[in-house]
Amino acid sequence: MIAVDTTNIPVEAEILVQKLPCDMGIHRTGRKGTLKAPEVLLEDAELESRVHVSEVFPDEFDLEETHRRIQRHTREMLGYDTPLLSVGGDHSVSYPVLKAVKQHQPDLSLVWLDAHLDAKRPVDERTSHDVVVRRLVEEGVFKPRDIFCIGTTRIDEDEKDLSSKLNVYRPADIPEAADAVNGPVYVSFDIDAVDVSGTGYPDGELSLGECRELVRQLDVRHADLVEAAPPLDRDVVASGEEALSYLSRALAESY
Repeated sequence: MIAVDTTNIPVEAEILVQKLPCDMGIHRTGRKGTLKAPEVLLEDAELESRVHVSEVFPDEFDLEETHRRIQRHTREMLGYDTPLLSVGGDHSVSYPVLKAVKQHQPDLSLVWLDAHLDAKRPVDERTSHDVVVRRLVEEGVFKPRDIFCIGTTRIDEDEKDLSSKLNVYRPADIPEAADAVNGPVYVSFDIDAVDVSGTGYPDGELSLGECRELVRQLDVRHADLVEAAPPLDRDVVASGEEALSYLSRALAESY
């Protein structure tokens, strides 16, 4: 039971929440655990708005089909002109969501709150969780100047060609980052930006308080929370619930 005010009618909701369970986008590590994260995080989440909750069930054998399902469902939800909060799932689920959102609202910039750029060169045709930013740029969904990577602690060698074109801010630069972002944004929040262990790549150095203060200063129109892996460490559940709380608050205040 979700500890929020819910409605079965999307037009009555103040925020639309879509659950995007998925772990197929993770392939360079055995540290998985994101498949059940939406269900676990929303079980006791305390959101301050009336929400409609839906779910996109993955094709467990086909990541591309899963992404197609997510993109179709996201387009449907965007038709209600209501803030959308997506709960993953690994970070690959943000790719189809962002394609639909950017088409619906072209003036959005992207805040990529993550310890990693996720701009690696693909090893195959799949859009895995660590190549999403590169795909979005190469496909023309976002211009590099409109992507703000905040909380970055690690840049891999095959990301350096693109990192020089993005707006990249290390954890110590977060006050500067908040001042640099203007206009409406989509916030993609990978929980590994935070110093937690319940995620596949625990490289984050930000505190939840720093992330909350950053989000508070932004004009957030849509958002997602991804990469929580409760089986790896249950402590990530409390962090994820808190992040969902202030993301939903920011969405409510922006509309």
